[in-house]
Amino acid sequence: MVQAAEKLAHMTIDEFDTYIESISNGKDFELIDGKPVLMGNPTEVHEQIAMNIAGALKPRMDTRGCRTYAGNMRVQASSDGTGKDKFKPDIVVRCGPVSTNTYVLDPVVIVEVLSPSTMDRDRGIKLAFYKQLPTVQHVVLAYSDQMRVEHYVRTGIGWERNVLPHPESVLELEAVEFSMSLGEVYRDVPL
Repeated sequence: MVQAAEKLAHMTIDEFDTYIESISNGKDFELIDGKPVLMGNPTEVHEQIAMNIAGALKPRMDTRGCRTYAGNMRVQASSDGTGKDKFKPDIVVRCGPVSTNTYVLDPVVIVEVLSPSTMDRDRGIKLAFYKQLPTVQHVVLAYSDQMRVEHYVRTGIGWERNVLPHPESVLELEAVEFSMSLGEVYRDVPL
C-alpha cells in the first residue's frame, strides 16, 4: 500500500496518463511537479465566465485556422512523456491543423478562471509553466469573485502584465487578432 502511495506521489506524464486511464470515477486531475492533483468541481460563475470567453473566441479562431478548446484539453511542454507537469486550463487556443493528440504542445492563448481555492496554484506554478512555453503569447487570468482580469502578454523582452478592472476595459489578444470587453467577459455573472 505504501508503494502505491509513493508511486502516486511522483510520476511522469506517461505514468500519469496510464493512471488517469485506469480510474473511471469521474474525477479530474492535473499533474503538478510529478504529483496528481484532484481538480475541484467548477461553480456556475466559473463556467459562465469561461464560456463567455470561449464562446466569443471559437468562431473568430475557426476563421483564422486556430482551435479553441474549453476545459478538456491538457497542456504539456513536450511529447516525450517524461515531463512532470500536465495542466488543464479552462481555455486553450492553438493554431494549425487538428491533431489526434490528447494534449496540446503549442498553445498561443491560455485562459484560467481563478477560484479562491485554486488562485495560488493558477497564479504561481501554472502561470510560470505557461510563460516558459515558447508558443504562448497571452495568458489570461479571470477572477471569479470580482471583475478583474490579469492579462500577461509576451513582448520582445519578456512578459508584460496588464490589469483590467472595469466593464469598459478591453481584453486584447493581439497575437490572434481578438478583443472583448470585460462587460462581455462577465456577462450574466453576479458579482
